[in-house]
Order: sequence, then structure tokens, then C-alpha cells
Amino acid sequence: AMKIEARSLIDMAGISLIPAVVRYTKSLADTVNAVSAAGSDFSVAKELLDESSALLSDAKTALSKLTDVTVKGASMEEGKEQATYYRDYVKAAMDDLRAPIDELEMIVDKEFWPMPSYGDLIFEV
Repeated sequence: AMKIEARSLIDMAGISLIPAVVRYTKSLADTVNAVSAAGSDFSVAKELLDESSALLSDAKTALSKLTDVTVKGASMEEGKEQATYYRDYVKAAMDDLRAPIDELEMIVDKEFWPMPSYGDLIFEV
């Protein structure tokens, strides 16, 4: 089951979430540039841009690591050794990816986020 969860998280992050955050950070950068050019205070947008860019970098690094350990785990013979590897390495890598993704979900504008948020699922169903 963890093989499927890892693969799903890799696909979701790589195909949907990270590209959405890239679009969001580009929009923030455009806003910072426009507000700055107008001579107004752009500090809030700049803080959001810096935070989302740092989390995006963390997510990309974590996605790469999760992909690597998942490929290694999948190449192992099924059994106790593989199960232990998934428990010790793949699960940890999944958690490392979820951390920045969960933080990004809280700050990325809803129009950019490609799936329902936790709040959407609770309050809008």
C-alpha cells in the first residue's frame, strides 16, 4: 500500500502541486514588480514570495529524494527487507515532502491550488 501512496504523492506533487506553486510565485513576482514600479509598499507580497519560493525549493528537493528512494524500494525483492526499507526511508521521505506542501497549501492563493483544501472538504461539501 505504501508503494501506491508514494507513487501517488510523487505524481500529485510533480504534476499538479509544484507547477501550481510555480505559477503562484510568478504571479507574486509580477505583483512585487508592479507595486514596486508604482512606488508603493510591496513588503507583504515580497514576504509571501520569499516564503513560497523557499517552500517550493524544499518541496522540489524532497520530491527528488522521495522519487529516488521509491525507485530503490521498488527494485528490491518483496519481503521483510523491502517492507523495512519502505517504513524507514520511503515513509520518512513522504513526510519530508508533505511538510512544505502542507505549508504551501496554507499560503498559496486558492485560485492557484489545484485541489480542494482541507477547509474546502470540511466546510463546502
